[in-house]
Amino acid sequence: MNKEFTRELIRLAGILLAVTLIVGAALGAVNGVTIDRIAAVKAQKTQDAMSAIIPNCTFERVEYTGDSDLIREIYAAKDASGTYMGLCVKVAPTGFSGEVGTIVGITPDNKVIGVEVVESTETAQLGSKAGEKSWNSQYNGKGGPFVVVKSRAAGENDIVAISGATITSSAVTRGVQAAVDFAVSYNAEVGK
Repeated sequence: MNKEFTRELIRLAGILLAVTLIVGAALGAVNGVTIDRIAAVKAQKTQDAMSAIIPNCTFERVEYTGDSDLIREIYAAKDASGTYMGLCVKVAPTGFSGEVGTIVGITPDNKVIGVEVVESTETAQLGSKAGEKSWNSQYNGKGGPFVVVKSRAAGENDIVAISGATITSSAVTRGVQAAVDFAVSYNAEVGK
């Protein structure tokens, strides 16, 4: 009986191993087929967000060598005549449920033009509100330093947190501040 039990256990383990290998190979194949498409969709979302923030411009990638772990990508915006119109900085601060991929547009005089959330896994109807214009437009025209408040904005650079999503509100604000901080140094050196 003990040998029979051992054989049956080995047989079941072998079946489980075979199923695991087949499913793993199938998932790997699907990933291989879709990885380029996923990257293209993400790049298009970034491009669309930048064009919504600073319209009628081309965007040239700027190499980032700073030490902020929030900044992912930086683009200089130029109009058709080649005039520098500002920066779009992609930041990814960590919110409640993960990274909140955000594009921040900044003028040559270091004011926020617009904020667009392009990737988020934040809670629906709470942290996901960070992607809504009704909330993220409160950064527009401001240069920081930003302060997240839970009720009415009293100061010039106060950002009213999303009710029930203070962690997300603070994360997005950290990202916007990191983008503005970079823009201040960039614009002082080469942007103007």
